[in-house]
Amino acid sequence: MNRLAGKTTLLSLYDETTKKRWEETVKPFSNGQVSNLLYLRWIKRMQEMTDKLSNGQIGYMHVKGMDDESYREFYDQVMGKYVNKKALIVDTRFNGGGWLHDDLATFLSGKQYINFIPRERKVGVEPANKWIKTSCVLMGEGNYSDAHMFPVVYKTLGIGKLIGMPVPGTGTAVWWETMQDPSLVFGIPQVGVVTMDGKYYENNQLEPDNKVMNEYSPMIKGEDQQIKEAIKVLLNK
Repeated sequence: MNRLAGKTTLLSLYDETTKKRWEETVKPFSNGQVSNLLYLRWIKRMQEMTDKLSNGQIGYMHVKGMDDESYREFYDQVMGKYVNKKALIVDTRFNGGGWLHDDLATFLSGKQYINFIPRERKVGVEPANKWIKTSCVLMGEGNYSDAHMFPVVYKTLGIGKLIGMPVPGTGTAVWWETMQDPSLVFGIPQVGVVTMDGKYYENNQLEPDNKVMNEYSPMIKGEDQQIKEAIKVLLNK
């Protein structure tokens, strides 16, 4: 199947048990397509796990990247599928960065200030375009760049708890360059991000409020100890 991704391909098959021969027409997937299907399967498992362990009280959303597409998907599901949930788990694990920290932090820091009640029946609140309930952020060793900056901002603004493992200090804006040989790509650090007390994000590791490691044995059974801790924290609010 090498170099046949996306091409209609005829396969001749043989079953040694039945001695039967037959043909099948297939269209092989690329490694990227397989990776995306595995990602979608993982997301579905995490959502189902969260729903089951919280008795339907908590929503789960993974932020795949710090980009427009990820934010649109996040906003769409949180304000649609999960709008009536008691709390929200925001999973940033394995996120490679981008530039979304302020958008996410602003969205998650909504504070209700009014109700709409015609004829003694509540029909809405303001703000109606932000998350106004409890949330927490899952983070881990694989967070990079803006996926380091966002949980720092989330913690700085006091929005909620950080759960998981420490994140390496990589919060520097980088400009990526591709050479004549497209397999050669390198990043040039451009903008240092500095806290209000003068500390660079770069090389300053971010510690979680609740440090929880996903151990091997539970993981191969389909468990996620960090999600379990997040649910525990949110339901105790």
